[in-house]
Amino acid sequence: MRNSNSKRPSQAGFTIVELMIAATLGLLILAGAISMLVSNKRIYTEQDEMGRLQENARFALDLLIRDIRMAGYAGCAGDVNNVVNHLNGADTASNIHAFVAVEGSEGNGTVGNWQPSGSTDQNADMLPFSDGITTRYLTPIGIHIVEPCMVRSAAAIHVTTDHGIESGDIVSITDCSSADVVQVTGNPSNPNCACSPSCTTAESTSNSCKATFNHNSGSGFPGNVFKDLSKTYGADATIMRFYAARYFIGNVDGSPMLRRMTGVSNTDGTALVDDLVDGVENMQVLYGEDTVGGDMIADTYVDADTVGNWDNVVSVRLALLMRTVTEYGTQTDASTYDLLGVNINPTDDRRRRRVFTVTVQIRNRRS
Repeated sequence: MRNSNSKRPSQAGFTIVELMIAATLGLLILAGAISMLVSNKRIYTEQDEMGRLQENARFALDLLIRDIRMAGYAGCAGDVNNVVNHLNGADTASNIHAFVAVEGSEGNGTVGNWQPSGSTDQNADMLPFSDGITTRYLTPIGIHIVEPCMVRSAAAIHVTTDHGIESGDIVSITDCSSADVVQVTGNPSNPNCACSPSCTTAESTSNSCKATFNHNSGSGFPGNVFKDLSKTYGADATIMRFYAARYFIGNVDGSPMLRRMTGVSNTDGTALVDDLVDGVENMQVLYGEDTVGGDMIADTYVDADTVGNWDNVVSVRLALLMRTVTEYGTQTDASTYDLLGVNINPTDDRRRRRVFTVTVQIRNRRS
């Protein structure tokens, strides 16, 4: 018979060798987990930074392509030579408000003036080895002239009350034969004449229900030289906005950025400059000239300082050198990048870079 009071053998526990093996295995598993975490973090950072670089490049190219395609658009008037510009200084080609369809600035180690105008706009803020490009056009806003139409060239302009035009805006009154560019003087009158469903036709077409704006001459930013337009416009005319944009690369808080000057403030004349896209390190631009046959096809691509006749520029080829916004990893970028035949050697840092190139046709040239 088994003695119930017999003692069980005591537990001896783990030996030091077993503990060391367990600790070693634990360290190996922990090291593997940490290595996987670090690797995943590196991959995530790489993908995030490159995704942001590509998104910045896409946004920058979309802005540039849209404005280059529209350069010189003057509505159904069809030709920049049919545009009469009444703004102060607009008869000087170097003025931002001059209606020159395309201009370029060549950065070949120094900051080049804008060609063909010779303007020095934003030279102090432009990177010396990067190019710039300017486009100008009239943009539709869906506003039409209504009766009473002009009886003399200095008369006020009558439009529908949902126009959205404000004092200081630069607009164009245009039909299919010509266009006049003016600055709106004084806030347009907007009478309270909302027509209820029961109002009569006579009430809805009353002269008192038409907004009115003037284009008086006088000093300002920029102001109008003359009040008189080149002609009187009828009900077949529309209102369009004058648009100008100088694109260039400048430093903002030590970081290169695509910037854009769109004119001057109508209150104090200071330049209106927008910071658009971060990480644009360099821009190179070539201009396609139609030198043979007048077929609207570029026969040669040259830089801004070599264009023979800017009226013959029918397309633009541009390249952007994009970089990631932040540095990461341990690999140093010591590469040299080819942008349309120009070698760019950026600072050796831990950023990644890519080159994006596009050719854009200017749609509003006339053969």
